[in-house]
Amino acid sequence: MLLKLYTTVFALLAIWTGGNALKQDNLAPSQQTFWTGSQPEISVDQKGIIHIVYGTKAGRERDLYYLSSSDGGKSYSKPLLLGSFSQMGLGMGRGPQITTTMEYTVVTVGDHHGDLFAMRLSAENNQWSSPVKINDADTTAKEALSGLSAGKGNDVYTVWLDTRLGNNNLYGALSKDGGLTWGKNQLIYQGEQNGICDCCKPSVAISRNGDLHVMFRNKVSGARNMYLTSSKDYGGHFDKPQKIGTGDFMIDGCPMDGGDLSADATGKVTTVFRRQMEIYVAEPSKPEIKLGSGRTPVILQTSQGPAIAWEQQGTIQFRSPND
Repeated sequence: MLLKLYTTVFALLAIWTGGNALKQDNLAPSQQTFWTGSQPEISVDQKGIIHIVYGTKAGRERDLYYLSSSDGGKSYSKPLLLGSFSQMGLGMGRGPQITTTMEYTVVTVGDHHGDLFAMRLSAENNQWSSPVKINDADTTAKEALSGLSAGKGNDVYTVWLDTRLGNNNLYGALSKDGGLTWGKNQLIYQGEQNGICDCCKPSVAISRNGDLHVMFRNKVSGARNMYLTSSKDYGGHFDKPQKIGTGDFMIDGCPMDGGDLSADATGKVTTVFRRQMEIYVAEPSKPEIKLGSGRTPVILQTSQGPAIAWEQQGTIQFRSPND
């Protein structure tokens, strides 16, 4: 299952970084062509079923598609159109998010009108719910940059960039029923110097003990560094964000690259992120380790440790848990 999952990640990243699905005759035997689209996201449920969501665009049209595999990636279902979302964010981390809970597959999607929506697939009856809006202030999530993670039972938490305070700041919301209803939006962090980095995707991971970990790119005194904040009460309170790594990313602008994070069974957090055009891996309060050159790193927590992949000049670089 682990190796099959790795090859699926390779195929997804090839689509993600290139923007479109690869042609079948250019694929290795372990790869699959799904459909023409961009920004795919993947989740594997407790039964080993692979769930994938992605977007397509033709002119001003934006469509959301879903497909799955119940045989470890050997074959996939025909893509299912979940809906059309005007001005759906696609590209540079903007795109649908997906996670799986005990009973549901949950998808979120944001648009440049400023709203973030959720829908869920029931494992019991294989039916999708209608989209529901997550942000409780209208048109405040215009960057369409968000992250999503599942916890125990049917708990789901999402984070996003939100402008209701005048600049982009970090907000979150909790669902206890697999994305059907959402609690009051929570201000996770308000940037001390006119908000946080405006175009970098935030990410969230829920550890097995229920701790919430959120990573985002801050902007402080000309530096665009990654920061981590955590909550032990499912978002009721977050601790003071701490900078990840020891170096500084000095840039007058947004790198449009938010990194990723994961938490293992013991609760240990691992982050991956880009600084300049270099990729780093780091644990909180520890020095970062350079992995190589590139952008858009992602991390997948496995039973053997974190697997990391990133794009480097049109090719996918991979670091296995055993490296």
